[in-house]
Amino acid sequence: MTPAHPAHSSARARTRRAGFTLIEVIAVVAIISMVFALGVPRLGGRTFDPLHNEAEEIADRLRFARQRAVMTGVPHRLLIDLEEGGYLIEWYVTEDRAFGLEEGGDEFAALLSPVGRPSDESPLLDVVPPRRDEELDYYPIPNREMGTFRCLDETLYFVGVAGPTGWVEGGDFGVVFYADGTTEPLALEIADADDARLTLEVEALLERVRVREGRARS
Repeated sequence: MTPAHPAHSSARARTRRAGFTLIEVIAVVAIISMVFALGVPRLGGRTFDPLHNEAEEIADRLRFARQRAVMTGVPHRLLIDLEEGGYLIEWYVTEDRAFGLEEGGDEFAALLSPVGRPSDESPLLDVVPPRRDEELDYYPIPNREMGTFRCLDETLYFVGVAGPTGWVEGGDFGVVFYADGTTEPLALEIADADDARLTLEVEALLERVRVREGRARS
């Protein structure tokens, strides 16, 4: 028998190797397709959720207002416009202090970072009472994010607030935190266009804010 030419043997070997490589590629493609098919539904469940995100944003601002009230020794409030659908944090100070014109004002507080992380500077309590000719009122805090009116997503709206005086659905509502961090218990209900509802509960005794599913009123 005439032995196979070395060049022919090398060609057949390359052909066999190419065939196995093709099978491996097909197997890899099949595995990737299976993983993709299983993974897409899971990724779909992690879509952007404006309702939950907004509820957590409001909860963060409530916590921040309480912390800042304790640190500055000045009452703070989260002012909620139930009809327009927006909110911001204010503090109870003189006009001069609100706009940084008063000596010994609370300049350090303007450096407080969002969501309750203070700067490295140590805040001092405001133990000097205002002069008699100065009137106290609520003004936006000197923080670009927390002291600016934030509007709800266009698909969301405030349903109402269950507070100490009962159920409120319209107008402005202030969640006040006093200088010692205390406040009144309340439940703020927020909903979306699909009528999904979340409630933010301010638990005064536990000094915490939590978000739960469902309505504010049973």
